[in-house]
Amino acid sequence: MICVSLPWPSGKLLPNARSPGAWRIKQQAAKAYRADCAIVCRAQGLERVDMDRAHLTIRFCPPDRRRRDLDNMLAAFKHGLDAIAESIGIDDQHFGLTILRGEPVKGGTVEVSIGGGE
Repeated sequence: MICVSLPWPSGKLLPNARSPGAWRIKQQAAKAYRADCAIVCRAQGLERVDMDRAHLTIRFCPPDRRRRDLDNMLAAFKHGLDAIAESIGIDDQHFGLTILRGEPVKGGTVEVSIGGGE
């Protein structure tokens, strides 16, 4: 089992985020978040694996106690998943996912455990 702890995604990546020029703002935030996650993956030693499929357990530990939908958190984390897929060399269409809520931590974090696929 491989574990990596990634930064909390920006609120700009939430699917319901609205602002003038939203698509441009969201695109820039997505690109920056994916790059940040890729750097963190490399720094934490995540590298290519010899598997065709992978099962990821994703634990969202938010920065505060506000209520959040798991589906929105997963959507905001999509670019983090892309960074993981690129790092381990498995297309994300071959990921199985388990999504969990964690306790709030300062700044928020997304903890991902990667195991063999089924």
